Amino acid sequence: MGYWPSFLRLQKLKMTKKILLIIGILIVIGIAVFMIFFSAPATETGESRVGFSIRDYLPFGNSDNTSNNASTTDQNNNGNQDDNIVTTLSNQPIQELRKISNEPVAGAIVFNIGTTSVVRFVEKGTGNVYEARSDSNQILRLTNTTIPKIVRAFWLPSGSGFLAQTLMAENEIIETNFVKLNKNQASSTVESLTPYSTTIGKLPTDIKEITIKPDGSKIFYYTVSNSVSNWYVSNPDGTNSSLVASNPLTEWLPKWIAGNVVMMQNKGSSKSLGYTYSFDVSTKNFKKVGTGAAGISSNPNSDGSLSLISNGGSLPKLFLVDNKETTITAVSEYTLAEKCVWFKEKSPSVLCAVPYDVPRGDYPDVWYKGLVSTYDDIKRIDLTLNTSSDVANLYGLSDEQIDVVDISLSPDETHLIFRNKIDGYLWLLRIEE
Repeated sequence: MGYWPSFLRLQKLKMTKKILLIIGILIVIGIAVFMIFFSAPATETGESRVGFSIRDYLPFGNSDNTSNNASTTDQNNNGNQDDNIVTTLSNQPIQELRKISNEPVAGAIVFNIGTTSVVRFVEKGTGNVYEARSDSNQILRLTNTTIPKIVRAFWLPSGSGFLAQTLMAENEIIETNFVKLNKNQASSTVESLTPYSTTIGKLPTDIKEITIKPDGSKIFYYTVSNSVSNWYVSNPDGTNSSLVASNPLTEWLPKWIAGNVVMMQNKGSSKSLGYTYSFDVSTKNFKKVGTGAAGISSNPNSDGSLSLISNGGSLPKLFLVDNKETTITAVSEYTLAEKCVWFKEKSPSVLCAVPYDVPRGDYPDVWYKGLVSTYDDIKRIDLTLNTSSDVANLYGLSDEQIDVVDISLSPDETHLIFRNKIDGYLWLLRIEE
């Protein structure tokens, strides 16, 4: 008789617990609904807010964080998604001096689209191409074609392609390929399409040096065979190649300046006397210009009438050479001529990376070998008045030691690009008036 009352009391207790549990769940749901619909974060005046995000109530952050939205939700003008955008600092002012690469760079070009300076560069390690603009902090990846271990890249002036040189480790032979950028069409079936694909064409092996005609239509290069340098002219992709000359000297630095004229400089060493020559690829006329110097570094202007040179020795001293009159004038700064770039419309004047303090050594050898590095400032030098003025204190602007190499000026002469020889990173400097 005592069993059934005990059993009934136990069942009644269990039922009571279930009812209390259901009531508790309903209370929790009611509180959540209240928070969602009545406690949503306030919106800006005039803003229409439809729906909600659970992220609003989680500790990971608010989905409407406006400090991040401006730099993470825009698509670029080619219809590509944000995963091609490497760096976005759209809410920050554009700095006078910016490091625009995250990895060492093999080569870069700066050109203008309207009043905007555009920089395209290729990473040494991956061969991926990136683009930076003077009117934005955004860095955009243009390609994802992998070309590993690029030693140097020579860009066409238009930024439409480049010549990539890689070194085959097993036999130390230089391979050269022309990489053409092909603009992609936006596709709804490809979510992360990069703005450009690439077409790659192979040039002859073991090309020592390359220079590109200022209009981008031709290239000049040389190879060495049986202790003789053979000079060629071809299209940028290597087609229509023709041998234009041979020379018993095998160490040259060519620079195509204008028309059919290539300036040829002996590679400088403090232990030998070097000269600069003018070579016409059409007439095959080859002649010495200017004056010679031990450890010469020569930097001609756009028509070859003037050259800025530096000599070798314990300190690299600058000189201005009139190539027509064969006169030479000392310039009031100490740096290597290859650390300078000519103004086109304001000639004869140059922008130069001038070391704050020049380490002593046998120049240019100690600098080429990486035995010394410099802290450079950018200065404007008026070669007529032989005066200089400060443009940018690179260490003060960056808090980094920058040893300038591969310096280049935008066509509208408003921006300067250069690599840091110490780590290979690329920098963009706005030239203030």
